[in-house]
Amino acid sequence: MPIAKVNPEAGDRQRARHPSYAAAFQCIGPACEDPCCGEWDIPLDQATYARYQRFPEKKLRALVSHFVTINPPGSSPGLYAQIRLGPSRLCPFWDSDRLCSIQKEHGPQMLSATCSIYPRSLSRVDGVLEGTLSLSCPEAVRNVLLNPGFLDVTGDLHSGAFRTDNSHQLARDGNGAPRKPHRSFAAVRTRMIEMVRDRSRPITERLLAIGSLCQQLQQVLDRGGDDAVPAFLDRFQDSPEARAADAAFESQPANPALKLEVVLRLADDRLREATCGKRFREVFFAFVEGIATADGSLSGDDIGCLQFAERTWYQPFFERSPHILENYLLNSMLQNLFPTGRETSAGCAPRSMFDEFLLLTTQFAWINAVLVGVAGRYKESFAAEHVVEVVQSFTREVEHYPPVLHSILESIKGRKLDTIEGMSLLLRSWNG
Repeated sequence: MPIAKVNPEAGDRQRARHPSYAAAFQCIGPACEDPCCGEWDIPLDQATYARYQRFPEKKLRALVSHFVTINPPGSSPGLYAQIRLGPSRLCPFWDSDRLCSIQKEHGPQMLSATCSIYPRSLSRVDGVLEGTLSLSCPEAVRNVLLNPGFLDVTGDLHSGAFRTDNSHQLARDGNGAPRKPHRSFAAVRTRMIEMVRDRSRPITERLLAIGSLCQQLQQVLDRGGDDAVPAFLDRFQDSPEARAADAAFESQPANPALKLEVVLRLADDRLREATCGKRFREVFFAFVEGIATADGSLSGDDIGCLQFAERTWYQPFFERSPHILENYLLNSMLQNLFPTGRETSAGCAPRSMFDEFLLLTTQFAWINAVLVGVAGRYKESFAAEHVVEVVQSFTREVEHYPPVLHSILESIKGRKLDTIEGMSLLLRSWNG
């Protein structure tokens, strides 16, 4: 099926080019069901650390002395120190009223870059500040997934309501790193956003077509550089390459047992880590309940349970709300500067555009599998609140842990699923 032509309004193109919806985010404070002040050691930039040393000799200064430690020499100024959690696994500056004592006593300007910005994710593209949202925050998930027009939300990222001195940039290329479309990034991203929104085909086929585009784009960059990209994008829409992903998807036989095995292995690896949070564990157990047999065990019938749950509860829900999964992909792509990717820290191997696609697609497939199982758990009562819980708990346990992202790629490549055909196996409906 060819990619349908999409002609969004000029204003919509501009918002997708430089999103600013993060500026409109409002923290719900004590009402949050999974606050960011729990279970995470919190990075502290050098300037904020210096200000904390000037706290008066009372409660806050004592807490700084006890819970704030300087990182090893050579750490960047943005990761100069960290706030260690107390015995309760909560931030020691979190008060009994579930509010930050530093912010209450000294104002938001005294927050670290991490605390001030989160759950916003800031990037600079073509010299312009962009602001998206991390879906590891429940309220951010609601802002993004449940609003069909979330990209229409704009705000002033330079308002001063939060810090802007901790932002990402496009991943570099050269010196052995894969070539990236830096000068043509805006055009590439706009085309991929159009592809996500194309409802003339299932969302899984849209995602595979994006993978095919990543492969072809890499070849174009390697041969002709950025100058060759605009002409390539113009002809890709109706080219045989654009339809290659459709053929791969249609010819690939379903293998739900393999798909379930991959999902269970990835989840098990994360659950074994001491850093894995309680909410993710609860969601996973709900998923298991949704695919278990009557006696609570997993057996050969778990595939049948998934197939039944997908047909009966999952598909009707997302047919009524198709924007939810689209918005997940759009936010992920914008936040992670897909397909170029964000600049990695020193010592991390840069990813190719196709590896960025593998990571995006595997996470999407993993979340969808969990959603099907959770739909089977809650049946007729499966609702948006369950989607929020699944996506938020998953993102919190995966997005903020680079070793987990690395292990996802290792697992996919180890199983030789790092192809369009392999991804089609993970994306296929449980019902074939």
